[in-house]
Amino acid sequence: MLGLSWAQLGSFVALCLVLAATPGANLTVVLGCARQGGQRAAVAATAGLTLGKVFWAAGSVLGLATLLATSRLAYDMLRLAGAAYLIWLGVQALRSARRRPAVRPPDGPVPELSALGGFRRGLIGDLLNPKVGIFYTTVFPQFIGPDDAVVPAAAVLLAAHTAVLMTWYPGMTYLLTRVGRRLARPGLSAVLDRVMGSVLIGLGIRLAVVPL
Repeated sequence: MLGLSWAQLGSFVALCLVLAATPGANLTVVLGCARQGGQRAAVAATAGLTLGKVFWAAGSVLGLATLLATSRLAYDMLRLAGAAYLIWLGVQALRSARRRPAVRPPDGPVPELSALGGFRRGLIGDLLNPKVGIFYTTVFPQFIGPDDAVVPAAAVLLAAHTAVLMTWYPGMTYLLTRVGRRLARPGLSAVLDRVMGSVLIGLGIRLAVVPL
């Protein structure tokens, strides 16, 4: 299989599942998009962050992402940009909580975030996430053996990572949406937006203050 063994691919998929299930910036962004735009925005955000990983994987294969591991200045610039973006998303969520009406509209809540907006959030958030860069610089290459065809093998691993993300995140948001219909009540939605915004701001501050 293009030089990759089933053991290599299975180990990589297992790692991707663990990382996807671990709370972090990507999961918070996707859940935030689901809160503001529904399932379509969540799926679009997941597509955006998977596209971001395409760029990271290409950079890793070409040797460009190595800059993050060798240049402290480049890493710090990306880290601070990512922190600022997370804080901005958190502020937007807090502002959304203040704008929510006290009573649910007769026709139900209207999504505040479009699919395009969700896609953009996912893409930008992933490109400005230094942890993704470090993963594709240091961990990703470890699953490609010295005798493997690098580009085809990297494409297979990237496809596997994409499949995991496009299954896990939309599936999780769908289940949460189906189980938590009552969360659509404006009062509780405002509380959840405040929690989500606070988490995003906290992640941003942590990323800015505590390097990896």
